[in-house]
Amino acid sequence: MPGWPEKRQIIGTNVPRIDGPLKVNGKAKYSFDRNLPGLLHAKIYRSPHAHARLTGLDLSDAEAVSGVRATHVIKGAGSELHYAGDEIVAVAAETEERAWDALRAIKAEFEVLPHAASEEQARELGGGYVKEPKEQTEGDVERGLRDAAVTVDGKYGAAVVTHVCLESHGLVAHWISDDELVVYASTQSVRGVANGLRREFSSVPNLKVTCNTPYMGGGFGSKFSAGVEGMAAAHLAKKAGRPVKLMLDRDEEHISGGNRPSAYARVRAGADRQGRIVAMDAETWGTGGHSRGVGRLGIPYIYEDIPNRRWKHTDLQVNAGDARAMRAPGHPQRCVITEQVMDDLADKLDMDPVEFRLKNLPEGNRVQRTLKPIYTRELQLGAERIGWFQNRHPRGDKTPGPIKRGYGCALSTWGGGPGGSQASCTIYPTGQVEVRCGTQDLGVGTTTLVPLVAAEILGLQLGDITGLIGSSAYPDSGGSGGSTTCGGVSLSTALSCEKALKKLFAAVAPRLGVGADDLAAEGGRIFVKSSPEKGLTWKQSCALLGLDPVSASADKNEGAGMASQGVGGVQFADVSVDTETGEVRLNKIVAVADCGLVMNRLLCESQVIGGVIMGLNYGLYEDRRLDLKTGRQLNADMEWYKLATHSDIGEIEVHLLDYPERGTIGIGEPPTIPTAAAIANAVCNAIGVRVGTIPITPRKVLEALGKV
Repeated sequence: MPGWPEKRQIIGTNVPRIDGPLKVNGKAKYSFDRNLPGLLHAKIYRSPHAHARLTGLDLSDAEAVSGVRATHVIKGAGSELHYAGDEIVAVAAETEERAWDALRAIKAEFEVLPHAASEEQARELGGGYVKEPKEQTEGDVERGLRDAAVTVDGKYGAAVVTHVCLESHGLVAHWISDDELVVYASTQSVRGVANGLRREFSSVPNLKVTCNTPYMGGGFGSKFSAGVEGMAAAHLAKKAGRPVKLMLDRDEEHISGGNRPSAYARVRAGADRQGRIVAMDAETWGTGGHSRGVGRLGIPYIYEDIPNRRWKHTDLQVNAGDARAMRAPGHPQRCVITEQVMDDLADKLDMDPVEFRLKNLPEGNRVQRTLKPIYTRELQLGAERIGWFQNRHPRGDKTPGPIKRGYGCALSTWGGGPGGSQASCTIYPTGQVEVRCGTQDLGVGTTTLVPLVAAEILGLQLGDITGLIGSSAYPDSGGSGGSTTCGGVSLSTALSCEKALKKLFAAVAPRLGVGADDLAAEGGRIFVKSSPEKGLTWKQSCALLGLDPVSASADKNEGAGMASQGVGGVQFADVSVDTETGEVRLNKIVAVADCGLVMNRLLCESQVIGGVIMGLNYGLYEDRRLDLKTGRQLNADMEWYKLATHSDIGEIEVHLLDYPERGTIGIGEPPTIPTAAAIANAVCNAIGVRVGTIPITPRKVLEALGKV
């Protein structure tokens, strides 16, 4: 049975990104950098109204603008437009300026319809804006609350946040012949984009589509398909007979690039004197846009061994761009709601929040059952590193002066595991090794992961391996999402290398006078296991192949036992709050993460740090604001859509719990889940009152203090 080497030389060490220098010196080419000969620039004409019906569309003046080479109608007359920014027409021209001129020349007529720009307006409009509630009940909630020793009744929640990928959505499309399309896309799934475009142009006989993404600047769940903009670029390129670039501008990225849905809740909960939760009643609501609900918002989160519980949820629809997956879909909202309830119950019991959580860790849940000892270890380690038992105090810092300090913690979980992936390994007679895999690197380090794993299996160094990823022309691999890439790609890479190595062993064995099974590869040599001094260098071994290389392919499904799923994480926050200005300053976050077998410690820690930064951003700053009268986003830019600067981040201390026996498990999503909840609990500990909804802005802090 295949498995990871017990004695690992490279896996688990600190390996710098091999693509880092290219990104620093500007040689790495992103989709934005693809300026092909004859390139046209495209822009999209969008609805100026939050909700309208397009009653008339005249493109004649736009098509007459000098430099315009093609137009493509996305939504024609009679179409319903669902948000301010909904796509109507795409235009390709010689320059961006000419494309903008053409957009201004478009004549469109609208029938303006009623719109909802907030959850409250959606409830007021009713009808299709309010979906049928979903409800789940176990036990007798009302009796459980009556019998509880202590109860809490609070309101909690999280606002809509938009995707703010450093590289915006879009692609460059080039029809190199009538039946062959090549695109350079900013995507999390080269295969998904290629297949989507193939379906879009299914009327083209024998169509070949290749999607290339050697570098891309972040996706976080929002870039699994070509999107409206990508499809439009391909149509424009076909009509114009020239390559077309259509990448969203920053305001378009905010408006139509996807969002994380809002989630609000009123929660009643009760616990007994021993600190066990006996009842929880949660009513939740939120919006994901004009056609998407919140999704996956079951409450409670993690602490599921509650005998009496009810969860009732209502999806609301507003006239805004739709939700897309955003790093652990549904989990941050569930965490920020549940973990604040946990702290409020612990406070009512006058019990330490860490102790309270330990008492309520689930025993029987399918995933968490194996995680209880991991959570226990993480809570103990995190508390020690933040100085929890020395520094934390009851709610409300009593020290003199306006600056109050507080501490909070929160737990998270995620599935992870191996995603679909295939890979091939080719060993050449020259000693060169190529590994091909149709995955993509969002910036997380997959470009380094592939040669790292190959080098470990083949007993070589990273520089000896050529890893080829970022194209749908390579063996199929799944989209980079769900924290599944590391598991799937590392398995398919390892297994294909093992198969190719066995073929090389077969060529070397006769020369060494042993069987192929008696050989091993390590330190750039192939040698006899029982007599390590008897062997050949890697190049000498490969030369025995003659003129023909050896190749092998593998699927991640062949690696049973080399990967698993289900991770637990804990974070502790140390904050200072200015009670005169309401400003929250993050002093320190301690993040303790479980990710199974750590493949690359340096990049794994980087992933955790990145997740924490994302979490503190939506915990303290991010909030999409729509104008209630027009439905337009008021902060679709980088000035008013607030994000943390370097001075806002504070110290981030990462501890990775390495469990090699569990195999690979992804780490992309888990560390972004508990940060905001830990900060919210720390703020409450500092000022003595709850600010139940994130982002925790100075205004909310002052309003909460004003109610004391």
